[in-house]
Order: sequence, then structure tokens, then C-alpha cells
Amino acid sequence: MSSFSWNQLSYPTVYAFTSIGFLAIYFGIGALAQGMTTGYFPRRGWGHGISERKLVPGQRAAEVRSSLVSIALFGGYGVLTLFGWRAGFWEVSAARPLPVLAEVAFLVLWNELHFYVIHRLLHVPVLFRWIHREHHRAIRPTPWSTFAMHPIEALLLGSVMVLVMPFHAFSWLTLLVFPVVSLVLNNIGHMNYDVAPGVSDWHPLAGSRRHEQHHRYVHGNYGFMLPLLDRLFKTELPRSAAVSGSRRGST
Repeated sequence: MSSFSWNQLSYPTVYAFTSIGFLAIYFGIGALAQGMTTGYFPRRGWGHGISERKLVPGQRAAEVRSSLVSIALFGGYGVLTLFGWRAGFWEVSAARPLPVLAEVAFLVLWNELHFYVIHRLLHVPVLFRWIHREHHRAIRPTPWSTFAMHPIEALLLGSVMVLVMPFHAFSWLTLLVFPVVSLVLNNIGHMNYDVAPGVSDWHPLAGSRRHEQHHRYVHGNYGFMLPLLDRLFKTELPRSAAVSGSRRGST
């Protein structure tokens, strides 16, 4: 994106563009995941559902309402990105295929660390009670659970890109692509469906299995999609943990 294009954008326009973009990917990916896990995958015998527990009454509607608040806050990060560029806090570069791929890969790995640290922090008892419990109301996660969280948690997790932007001039295309990649991975983690039961825990599709365990037991499996930090800090739940008949943990 050229400097001329950036200079023509108003803050309300950027807020609207960012918010509408997040709405589109949230509802689009959520609907796709819902359709795949309730129809397409079962009809073809691919994988299986994980938790059979009933949803909390009104859970999906509550998740969507909470997610709309999160999306409204994420729109503010679009404004902050433009403001930071205009104020000289960071630069935004042109789009070139190889750098974009490298930047997205870096942000995926950085997001693992960012998410793990914040997630562990939010499991400190006082923060869990006041903030993170909102997300754990989804005892059985759904594709609509991804952004269903307390506003403070949304602000913390939404900071993943702006924290590293002062240190590297990311491409404008990277800044558009990474939120889509992140939400796809996040949705996999919440879709409550093990598409490929035999895959290694390092496979992205294992994220659903690992994160359902987190919602079930509350403590453990704090990572985003990969088990690296959970294994490093001894917080990984065993794969053999029971899938049915367990009672949700408490904090």
C-alpha cells in the first residue's frame, strides 16, 4: 500500500474496515466450521466429535454477543496501527510474496508465546475469576467461542501485532493476512471435532483436541496451537486424559 493511500484513510474508515473485516472472517469461518463438523466430516467418516456434553442454555447466542464486543475492540487496533504509522512509531512496507510468508510464519510463532504468557497470567485465580472465566463459560467449546471473552482479555490478546511492529516494517498484506490465519487456527482449537485422531500433537489439526482438554479441565494446555511451551513449562495435559465423564475443574 502506498503512502498516498495511507494518507487518504480516515480513522473512522479504518475502524469500520477493520471491524467489518473481523466480522466477515468470524462469521464466515465460524459458519464454515459449523457446517463441516456437523455435516461434511461426519458424512465422510472423517474424525469424530470430542465432547458430547450439552451446551449451556443460550451459549451460542452469548458467545456471539461477547464476540461482537471483542470485534469492536479489535477495530480499535486498526486505528492504532494507522496512528502509529503516522506518528512514526513503526513503518509498513510493500507486499512481496516471500517476505509476507516469512512474516506470517514469524507472527504465528510469536503468537504462540504471546498467547501462552497472557493465558497463563489469566489463570492466576483473581484474574480468572474477574476476566478469564467469561471465556470458560463455554464448558464445551464451539466455533463461535473464539472471540467470546472479557473485553480486557480481548484487548490483551489483540495486542499481538502492535507489540512487535516497532521492531520491523511488516507488509500491509501481512497485517491483513495474519488475522485470518490466526482466526482459522483459533477456530480449529474451538470446533470440538478431532478431524484426524491419529495425527501428532504437533499437527495444527490436533489443536481442537488439545484445547477441548483445556476447556474441560481448566488447568493445562495453555498454548495456542502447538504443545512446545506447555511441554517446556510442564503444563501439558496427557493425551490419554479421558474425553467423557469428567467434571469441569474450578478455580
